[in-house]
Parts: sequence; C-alpha cells; structure tokens
Amino acid sequence: MARRLALLLLIGASCFPRGWNRADPTIPETMGFPFTAGPYLVRMDQHQTAVALRAPLAEAPTLEWWAVTSTTAPPERKNKVTFDSRSGGLWAAVMSDVPHDVQIAYEVHSSAGDAGPLTFRQGVSRGTAFRFAAFGDTRSGHQVHRLLVDAIAKEDVDFVINSGDLVEFGGYDDQWMTFFRIEAPLASHAFLYPVVGNHDDSPQRLFERYFLTELYARGTRYYVQDFGDVRFVAMDSEVEISRDSTQWNFIESNLKEGAEKDMIMVLSLHRPPYSSGTHGSELGFRALVDELAIKYGVELVLAGHDHDYERTKPIRGTTHIVAASAGANIRPVGPSDFTEVLRTEPHFVILDVDGKSLTGRTINLAGETFDTFVIEPNPPGGRP
Repeated sequence: MARRLALLLLIGASCFPRGWNRADPTIPETMGFPFTAGPYLVRMDQHQTAVALRAPLAEAPTLEWWAVTSTTAPPERKNKVTFDSRSGGLWAAVMSDVPHDVQIAYEVHSSAGDAGPLTFRQGVSRGTAFRFAAFGDTRSGHQVHRLLVDAIAKEDVDFVINSGDLVEFGGYDDQWMTFFRIEAPLASHAFLYPVVGNHDDSPQRLFERYFLTELYARGTRYYVQDFGDVRFVAMDSEVEISRDSTQWNFIESNLKEGAEKDMIMVLSLHRPPYSSGTHGSELGFRALVDELAIKYGVELVLAGHDHDYERTKPIRGTTHIVAASAGANIRPVGPSDFTEVLRTEPHFVILDVDGKSLTGRTINLAGETFDTFVIEPNPPGGRP
C-alpha cells in the first residue's frame, strides 16, 4: 500500500511544468484590458446577456453591440447601453433581444480605456452543432489555471462549465479579481456557467455578486441554461438538498421539461455522487441525483471537489465525470468498480454536441488527449 501511494504521489507531482508554483500570487494583466477585471459575459436567458467589469470609474462606461452579418465593417447603427454601477466597483450592462445563430460583437468604452470588438454567440438553433468545455477546482494554482484557459480559448467553445472551487477563499475580493483576470481569454468570448464549491462559499456572497445571480437565478446559486440541444442545470451542493425542498422542486421541474423537449441534459454540482478520490462519493447526493437522472434521462453529471479526472461507466444511462484538476493540488486516487477512466494530472474536457449525442475528449497540459468517449441519448427511466 505504501509503495502504491508513493507511486501515485510521484505521478501527480510529475504532471506539472518545471518551476510551477501552485500558490504564485503574481498574475500579470491579461489581454491588455484597462479594467481591474473584465469585461466578462454573464448569460441571463435565451436572449439577454450582461457584460460585467470591475474598475474605479467616475463616469459610467458604455457598451455598443451588433450582429456580425458579414466580413465587412461594423454597421453604422449599433445598439448602445450604459453600464449600471453596482456594489464593490462592479459595473454591468444588459444586452436585450440578442439574436441566435450569428456572431455578436461588442465594445466597451470608458474613461479608463476601451475594449473590443469582442465576439460571442448568444445561442444556436436546435440541431446546430456547437462545442463547450468543462473543468474545475482552479483555486490558487494560477499558472496551471492560466495554461488551461489559454488552451480552451483555442477550442472555439460557446460556454465553459466550472464545477466549483474557483478560488481558494471565497470571501477575499482580490482572489476573485485574479480569477477573472486569468479567465479573460475565455470569459470575454464565452459564457462561464459556474457551480459554487465549498471554497467559494462565504458570508460576503462574492460568488453571487460577481456572477450577477439575481439577474438569472433569483439570487440563488442553482439555475438552468439552454443552449441549442443542451439543457444545463447547475446545483448548489453547499446547502441542504432534500426532496420537496425549493432547490429540489426547481431542478426536478426543469429536468422534466428538458425531457419533454427531448434535450441533452447535463447536471453539474461540486460534490461528486460518484468519485474514487480523497473525498470520495457523496452518498447523500448520490441517492438524490440518481433518482432524478434515471427518472428524466440525464446524459451527463459533471462534478469537482476531488482533484483528479474520473469518468464512470454509464450508470443506468448516465455518465459521471469528475473534472477537477485545473489548479488545485493533485491527490492520489485509485479506481472503483464504477470507474471507466482515471487520471491524476491537470486537464480540461471538450464536448461536441451534434444532434443527439455528446462526443468528448479530455486533454492535459501537454496538449495530449488521454480520453475520448461518446455519450449516447439517455431515455427517461434510464437504461438497464
């Protein structure tokens, strides 16, 4: 046992680039934006998106946006919005009636400087192929976090699911600023769909502040987002979830509706129902998640908390993935009877949506794909 543990620790340590310092606090400004953090995108619903930034500005910045319909110059007439001032030096501007299936360009103008044009897609029609990414547990591993963000940014994803523990201590404002500066190559072009982790939770409610949860999640930390054929449901595993609780009823009703619409359903929470890592499986959540996943045909459950990569065998048609080595310290892990693939190194997951299936590949810091898989449709009631 001691020999096996030493080998796993050696493997974990060898996964990081030479000179890597997990707690390096010095992160340079990213992409040359003139703000403390941002601009970054917050998707409110199918046709509304907020642009947020943090900066000590005396006057409100302005936002201009337009649909990119050709390769020619931007249109003379653009949509213009003035940012609203929010607590803590945060500014937010809301784009409304944003069309799907086209690139949206936007620019930010402020007394501190300008940013843009930057582009994103608000959404796509059903049946249209698109790509998203997943990773988690970035915490204080800033160099690894940044390397992974830079790699994901080259994949042309429309959104990124972060399975929680975005920062080391959720009540420290400077840690959130570091997080958003690192995320700039992604967050200015793609939506970030976070779930709250135990390290993000704090009485200061900074997670809620910076992700503007009152605009799309009623101030809670659980919510739903539809993009093309995918329905994504975020759970809050840092509060009690019981049958007939407000969160349970919200999640169940949205999964039921997604099943009726024949959508690919992705459920994410921080604490994993199935995990072979140090924390192990959260058995209380397992019973609840299994019940919902089987009843409504959830295809994929994404989780974090254990700092490794693990993909399970399909469990009644549902695949569970722990993707949580984006900066947090690596820990030893051994397989369980439900394990299909297990790995201990920094990584991210790319998922392609095409029709009714999810095609995935998991990539390490060296750019090597070490896992590929296809997740087939899961009918309500689950597979035998």
